[in-house]
Amino acid sequence: LADPFFGQRYVHVLGRRKLYHTVQYTGGAAELDFFVEGLRFPDDTFSGLVSIHVSLLETLAEGIPRTPVFTDTVVFRVAPWIMTPNTLAPVNVFVCSVKDNYLFIKEIKNLVNKAGCELKLCFGYINRGDRWMQDEIEFGYTHAPHKSFPVVLDSPQNGGLEQCPIKELLGPDFGYVSREPLFEAITSLDSFGNLEVSPPVTVAGKEYPLGRILIGSSFPTSAGRRMTRVVRDFLYAQQVQAPIELYSDWLSVGHVDEFVTFVPTSDTKRFRMLMASPVACYRLFREKQKEGQGEATMFKGRYSGTDTKRVTINKVLSNDILAQQNQYVQRCIDWNRDILKKELGLMEEDIIDLPALFKLDKQGKAMPYFPNMVTMIILAKDLGIPKPFGPMVGGECCLE
Repeated sequence: LADPFFGQRYVHVLGRRKLYHTVQYTGGAAELDFFVEGLRFPDDTFSGLVSIHVSLLETLAEGIPRTPVFTDTVVFRVAPWIMTPNTLAPVNVFVCSVKDNYLFIKEIKNLVNKAGCELKLCFGYINRGDRWMQDEIEFGYTHAPHKSFPVVLDSPQNGGLEQCPIKELLGPDFGYVSREPLFEAITSLDSFGNLEVSPPVTVAGKEYPLGRILIGSSFPTSAGRRMTRVVRDFLYAQQVQAPIELYSDWLSVGHVDEFVTFVPTSDTKRFRMLMASPVACYRLFREKQKEGQGEATMFKGRYSGTDTKRVTINKVLSNDILAQQNQYVQRCIDWNRDILKKELGLMEEDIIDLPALFKLDKQGKAMPYFPNMVTMIILAKDLGIPKPFGPMVGGECCLE
């Protein structure tokens, strides 16, 4: 409708509470424009398909029921929520500013500037002391032929950052969606370090041009932690990035981003998959030991205050319990490696092993023994890799 004050005005004619609408024929040739807006993403109770039926009825005489002349049906699909892989060049980098991460922010700022991105800081009054931005939100987008805009998925794991996506991100061209369970308990696996997506892949002739979603789950038994059903159902319902469930419950935090990530390359494959590898770490340490570097010290400058016990390559290699624990961890990672090779159509040459060591806590769950390099931030060609504080050989960290 044309309105002298507001210009174009849209009248709501169909919806969940109004299932039909009658248009009177005024004679002659006429055209009516109807616009459709999707208000809800596909889910387990909604396929995303919306059918609209149109019928043309003829009136023979007043008081006589109308007869059908023509009928047609139009089917719309609500555009899905789509995740973006970290092999795409980023525009903005979101980081929490908390009371003790000033130096971290400074280093991240340098990296972000170098990569040509913009740093967006989330301050204390919004983050309330919660630094784990990656766990609270996952960025995606929705796309129709005429329009595309970012949509943030809010994790059911509501920490201090609970208000951040609504207060800092939601806007006219920035969507927001969340899924929270009514009765199911929320675990660490519901944080979005446990939600990743691969770059585009072709698997046995089937193309996944938007990649495939990766989520961490419990071992293929009924016990253990899993991502809550409402979030899993939502991810599966989008259809365009067929999810792969990996085994991550062996980790204390339980996130897939602790053992796998992807980096862009300039060859025909376009990416490599990086995996945490205790085997690669032991191999490197044994080489250094053979070269006479067994007394090289780890964790130099890592801990302030009281000096901890000196950890050397020799001590790590002679620690039988640590070796057994990492043998177990390697098996868990290899289980996932086989799934990823099959489900993403990868060969061994597409995978790079990054040295990593883990230790088991009292519950038998794995934690990094030194800072885990796989949990890096990828900004196109620039990588922000956690400093591993590995053995110092000739003034250089041999893990770096």
